[in-house]
Amino acid sequence: MPTFTARIEKNWIMRCVIVPAPVMRGLGGGVRIPVVAEYAGEKVLTTVMPAGRGRGRLTVLSDLVRAAGLDFGDRIEVTLIRSNDPREPVVPPDLQRALQFRPAARGEFENGPASQRRWIVHYLDEARRAETRAARVDLVLERLTENARRRTRPKAPGKKPLTPRSDARSS
Repeated sequence: MPTFTARIEKNWIMRCVIVPAPVMRGLGGGVRIPVVAEYAGEKVLTTVMPAGRGRGRLTVLSDLVRAAGLDFGDRIEVTLIRSNDPREPVVPPDLQRALQFRPAARGEFENGPASQRRWIVHYLDEARRAETRAARVDLVLERLTENARRRTRPKAPGKKPLTPRSDARSS
């Protein structure tokens, strides 16, 4: 159960801490390490992302940090425990049926990160009315299809490199 103290940094609008390389090795290494992070008196299920040179980046929840009277620039004590809990959400039947008929959306859904799949399932489960849920399923399918289309769009051909002309005069 590695514990370390780090300075809270700003990454765009989010707050994060850099996880030292020895702690990353203690967690067993890896690119995206699922962990239970304990800081500011709370436990959070999250993921440590790579930060270069064997270190990791842990995004900390601003609400928890601020409630503890801390923010950007302050030091915080963090305890990490590698999590072996399943990260995959249970895909609801209505979404499964809809994905059957949209192969591009299904591919984007299946090949995307688990966090995206969890967010989509959560977004659908928040709907209170059947009409709202159906509209959200349609919206999710459209966005997934659009992302897949964007990913497979051919890139514009680049300019050809300059080559010396064969008829160029030498001086």
